Amino acid sequence: MVRQSFGTRWDLDPARRDAVATLIEAVATADRMIAEIEAVKAGLLAAAQGIAVEVMAELDAPSTYQLPVRAIAADIAAATNVADGTIRARMDDAVRLIEKFPATYAALCEGRLSRAHASVIAAEGARLEDEETRSRYERVVLKRAMETTAGRLRPIAQAVAERLEPTTFAERHATAREARRTWVDDLGDGMSAFHAVVETVVAHAAQDRLTQMAMSVRDSARREGRAVFGAMIDELDPTDPLPTDERTMAQVRADVFADLVLTGHPTVLTANADGDTAAAIRARVQITIPAETLAGLGDEPAFLAGHGPVDPDTARRLAGGVHTWTRLFVDPGTGCLRTVDAYTPTADQKRFLAARDEHCRFPGCRQPVHRCDLDHTVAHSEGGQTAVCNLAALCRTHHVLKHNSPWGVEHGPDGTMTWISPTGRRITDTPAPTVRFVAALEAADLDPPPSDPDDPAPF
Repeated sequence: MVRQSFGTRWDLDPARRDAVATLIEAVATADRMIAEIEAVKAGLLAAAQGIAVEVMAELDAPSTYQLPVRAIAADIAAATNVADGTIRARMDDAVRLIEKFPATYAALCEGRLSRAHASVIAAEGARLEDEETRSRYERVVLKRAMETTAGRLRPIAQAVAERLEPTTFAERHATAREARRTWVDDLGDGMSAFHAVVETVVAHAAQDRLTQMAMSVRDSARREGRAVFGAMIDELDPTDPLPTDERTMAQVRADVFADLVLTGHPTVLTANADGDTAAAIRARVQITIPAETLAGLGDEPAFLAGHGPVDPDTARRLAGGVHTWTRLFVDPGTGCLRTVDAYTPTADQKRFLAARDEHCRFPGCRQPVHRCDLDHTVAHSEGGQTAVCNLAALCRTHHVLKHNSPWGVEHGPDGTMTWISPTGRRITDTPAPTVRFVAALEAADLDPPPSDPDDPAPF
């Protein structure tokens, strides 16, 4: 059964709908042309590097500093007003794409995917040295690239490459971890950027905690503003503005970060904050851990939802600090999530949807699930059931858009959502958690198994 819902607040009249549809097709055509030109550019850069390599091979002594490459790159840089270091990097990227990922390059030449998608595929698969393994990786990830954004593609590519990588993630992580550091870039006008290289799960947990603290600060400011207004309502001029914290969320988050680093407390530089509330906030991340890794019987990496692998030791350490566990049951044929089981039965539906969706289900959106609303595809007031086949994660922006615009959505029993744009275009969003195995991904791509649309969720 497919559940369907359309926003009803307003709609495009036929003339405007046709005009917008024509514009959208023109934009898509322009993007295809840009991709084709990017492919031509990559071919030219690769050819330039090829000439430089030929010159190096003819030198009497080996060129330790690759002077022919640097000289030609500098010439291209001068002609295009781009830094020569950037040109050298682009030349390397072009050679890697053309020589190691020919199917991806062919798709770029045909305008079937963007340069950003091609860059993700080449960058994440670069570590796979075996040609056959790299071909398996490219076949799986290229199929996904045709269905999603470059941002969503990266964690999928990372997961597939990780499954195929002969060196264990734990070994590579141990080496990469040695590079953790902090540094400052001065931006001018009295501003600087503070950078930190830390473990992925730490970085995303820190960003989440900063976001929650910033939200707490802004909520506290609103409460204080209302209290002041209420106490002084008889004395205020009706034309006076209400006392508010006018900083953006990003600005408050940056201020909280500075407070924490400099003082260990989130409120010294953050006016109107409830210190106890902000300090008590804990970071939230969603990690999927293989059972064997959790039990210490294997070293398969865990996966941070929407971002990529996490080393086994960090995953086990994090698992030891949680009070509720969720078990995921995966279809062995397709790798698709079938059900979940948890020690808190009343939360089963939320846990299932968090594991299935991982992020907002609007096409291209990557807002993590813990910052999303659970939306009824068919509104509860219109008879929609509170069931996983009628629920999906939507960030607040796209939740509002769904209910207040001509956008519509069809919700399939397997969690697939087909969005219908105001001009009638259909965009399919398929839940594809990164816990899926490569073999299952390949099987699904080459020979999709039949599914039983009447098979109910276990709630």
